[in-house]
Amino acid sequence: MINRTLKAPAQAIRRFVENRYGMFIHFGLYSVYGRHEWAMCYERIPKAQYRQVAKRFKPREGCAREWVKLAKSVGMRYACLTTRHCEGYSLFDSPANPFNAVRTGPRRDLVREFVEACRENGIRPCLYYSVADWGDPGFVAGPKDDPKGWKRFIGVVHAELKTLMTNYGEIDYLFYDACPPDPKVWGVAELNAEIRHLQPNILISDRCCLNEDVASAEQHTMSSPGKPWECCLTMNESWGYNSTDEDWKTPRELVKTLLICIHNDGNLLLNVGPQADGTVPARSVRDLKAAWRWISRNKELVYGTKGNPFNYADQKLSAYRGHTAYVPLHFYHGPDTVVAGIGNKVRSARVLGAGQAVRFRQKNGRVSLIGLPARMPDKPFTVIALELDGPPHGIPHPLLGQGRAKYD
Repeated sequence: MINRTLKAPAQAIRRFVENRYGMFIHFGLYSVYGRHEWAMCYERIPKAQYRQVAKRFKPREGCAREWVKLAKSVGMRYACLTTRHCEGYSLFDSPANPFNAVRTGPRRDLVREFVEACRENGIRPCLYYSVADWGDPGFVAGPKDDPKGWKRFIGVVHAELKTLMTNYGEIDYLFYDACPPDPKVWGVAELNAEIRHLQPNILISDRCCLNEDVASAEQHTMSSPGKPWECCLTMNESWGYNSTDEDWKTPRELVKTLLICIHNDGNLLLNVGPQADGTVPARSVRDLKAAWRWISRNKELVYGTKGNPFNYADQKLSAYRGHTAYVPLHFYHGPDTVVAGIGNKVRSARVLGAGQAVRFRQKNGRVSLIGLPARMPDKPFTVIALELDGPPHGIPHPLLGQGRAKYD
């Protein structure tokens, strides 16, 4: 009998949190259209017409390896591939769904290529799976209007997920998407129990509408929910390749989002949408490398830290490890910079990315960083590392209670 009470082991949870930064990869037939991943739905493309594009889906040999090498080169510790999006086209083979990349298009198992590339490069492999399938009449009709069609549709979902959990070795994380809001109508509690039996170390996202291991914030950050969480974020406004989307976030915005995630004990899963041949757009590569130049100088803050050591509302991001606190200055005021609310005695201060000591004065929980230069020494964010006399603790703000002003 399958044990429904199983949860991810503490070691797997700790590893996920310490990794902090990952690559999301949206790739499928929508990449051929080049009008982002919802083209079939938004443009109401008939199923038969949409499926014809599989003949033109010919990603280059080795493209999955290129994605993973890129992820590793810019400091990402895990990667998550869309094994099937809402279009219903799977990047792996399954007897339950012949509309897949092994039987059409490239006639290759792209999931296997991805997972093997992850293991070759020391990247933790994670898999995305969309339950919804716009091309399945049972899904479109729903469980009430077509109970037989719905049962068949759910059978495909269960079979495909069991294939993913059986044929590709250890998988770190299952990222659900587009799930029916009522868990009972697709048997997800029983399905997740089987998945945990097949993958004892896996983490499962709570996007399946159950209280599972990882909370997810799509295109936004959140305060710590008391369990692992991640922000999944696009670099422009599209998940899948969109040839005309020029609304790119700056490297500074990407780094700031990562810092907010760290402050709130979350991860950042940053998306790329490769073109149909598997090439990652040049702008994505450029901005990932720009963010990495900062991350590489500030690794001590990024990986393996815990968030918000002072628990105060003084408009500062922070993280810590042991007796060291890290404060990224998203507002930089040179020698007038003050970090307030610190309950510890500060023994020393330094600019993390530049490796230089900083003179300071401390009085009543206010630390004045008088040794900072007028111009920011490390862009886009200068991080101050504070060596404390013990585990960090904060001083409650006299004017703010639980983050709310006591008066207007």
